[in-house]
Amino acid sequence: MKVACIQPKIFESRTKCYNEIELILRELLEEHKICDVICLPERWVPFFRDFTQNFQEQRGEDYAFIKTLAKEYNIKLLSGAIWEKRINSKKPSITCYFFDENGEEIGRQDKIHLYAYERKQFESGKELKLFKLNNSYYFTILICFDMAFFETPRLAVENGADILFSPTQIRDNGMENWTIYLKARALENRVPIVACNTYGKFMKRRFLGNSKIISFREGNISPSKLKIIEGPKDSRGFIFDKIDLDFPRKLRKIRLKEQIDKNEIKVKIINK
Repeated sequence: MKVACIQPKIFESRTKCYNEIELILRELLEEHKICDVICLPERWVPFFRDFTQNFQEQRGEDYAFIKTLAKEYNIKLLSGAIWEKRINSKKPSITCYFFDENGEEIGRQDKIHLYAYERKQFESGKELKLFKLNNSYYFTILICFDMAFFETPRLAVENGADILFSPTQIRDNGMENWTIYLKARALENRVPIVACNTYGKFMKRRFLGNSKIISFREGNISPSKLKIIEGPKDSRGFIFDKIDLDFPRKLRKIRLKEQIDKNEIKVKIINK
């Protein structure tokens, strides 16, 4: 499976952000002619102090831009996270769309675990979706904070996910924890992860990019060994890798059989 992350710089103008993404997409496809899926980061458009300006109508301008790119370049795209208002919803949603190479919307995944201020501003997702890819594999989209909890990745792999895509928005002082989370989720579930991080500065916050594609070195079963491709740090760019999804299936089969039902473990509290 050939996968990639586009890590654009965030500008103050939406038009500049759109141009930046298309420019990096061209650079990526010039170097790597074939790519099965390309993922964008959680945040890739301007951030406004007036919070209401950050919301789009459902399937609005950002949606249309990514949809057009998918069709024009004949490539499967994950939109990153779009903040959109929906009819009959009390709060906006943070959602990632999946477009096929014809620019057709296959589906969308809402962010389930909302982070800090997001809990007041947004509606959390209640459903985890699996998308079929190339007639053989399934993937799940876990937006940023969804990767910080073991439940969502484990639920995905238990239901057949072969790879996890994670559009993220991790600021500079959270990079160390983020890296640990990604490695832990990959290892504990024996599943490849494509995590695309935001790059830029806004609201006095700095985002370093350094996106990651995590897979497994073939042949290493116990202990399993990770292969990690990292994107530019504090810079625009992209990362690409060809990863094997069949070998991790074998690893996952072994790992999931090793699970112990926590309800069968007795907990005893000792008070001195």
